[in-house]
Formats: sequence, C-alpha cells, structure tokens
Amino acid sequence: MPGAHPGRLAAVERILGDALTLKDASLVVFRRGVLVEFKTDGLGTGLAATLEGRHRGWQVGPFEGHHCHLDLASIETVRFDAEPVSCQGGRLNYTVWFLTDGDCGNPYRPDGLFSVTLNAPYAADGSTRMDVLGPLWSLHDRHASEPVVSASSAFVEARGRLAAAAAAGSRTGRRRHRRQALSGVVTARVDS
Repeated sequence: MPGAHPGRLAAVERILGDALTLKDASLVVFRRGVLVEFKTDGLGTGLAATLEGRHRGWQVGPFEGHHCHLDLASIETVRFDAEPVSCQGGRLNYTVWFLTDGDCGNPYRPDGLFSVTLNAPYAADGSTRMDVLGPLWSLHDRHASEPVVSASSAFVEARGRLAAAAAAGSRTGRRRHRRQALSGVVTARVDS
C-alpha cells in the first residue's frame, strides 16, 4: 500500500462497497484474452478488507464461493461513464470505472483495473429501466464531492436527457390523466 493516500483509499472502498449493491450489475475484470464477470447479487457480503502481516488486501465475494482480490490501493480515479456497447444493442451502457495511472492490460481501457457495470439498463421493450439507473445516479450523487470521482460528459449528458424525458413524460402523463379524469366526470354527468 505504499503511496496510497488514506483519504483516496477510504473513498474508493466506500464507492466500491456501494457500487456492489447495485441491482442488475456486475463486477467486471477485463484483460487481454479474458473477461471475468461477477454478478453483484451473487457476491454475498460484498467488499471485505484483510490484513496479513503488513499487507492489506481487499476481497470481493465470500471466501467459500466465487470471489476475487483487488488492489484498491492502486486506484487513482473512479469515473462514471456511459458508452454505446454491442451487448446493449449499440445503446448506452453505464459503468463505474476504477482506474489506475498505468496500463492494467485491459484492451478496451488500458488504465481500467476493474469496473462495475449495469447488465440490464433497458427493458425488453427497449425503454430505460429507471429502477436500475436511479440507484446508479444516487451512487454518483453520494460520492460526486469526493476528489477521486469524475464523470464523463457522456454520463452527464445521458442523465440530463433521461431526466428531461422523464419530466416531460410526467407532465404529459399528468395532462392525460387530468383529461381522462375530466372526461370521466363529464361522462358520468351525461350518463346519470
């Protein structure tokens, strides 16, 4: 853990611990020739810190089951991102990247030690699942003031577009509901 800033490390631990509670998400470790994915709902206790002698380590998942060990002390930045990906049919996928200052062997994002990514941000009909995205946005909001956290312009823009669409849909829905309610009142008066 030499060189790891204690405040940065504590922030990374908190953010990762929270990210591992996201619904329909996976912890992803991608290296040349291998991609390992752990569904967050199968990781039990989530993140555990260990101390063996003077070596501090971090384990994700229960020792008795599928788990991995991560070097959180090497994380320099936590970046919230939204990028089009083939597994979402070319639509945006939302990812929390845990980045180092060197090449980790990730062919897509060389400085990406690991990430937590949403698996199902869209419903079968193609609509955005706000029950999945909302907690991600809350995660960002909770930790945005941490110096280690950043967000890509794509993440910020996608959030703004979806929030505006939700607000417009909500206003349209209220107007439709009001018209239907008034229509029902008028119909009730006519029929009685």
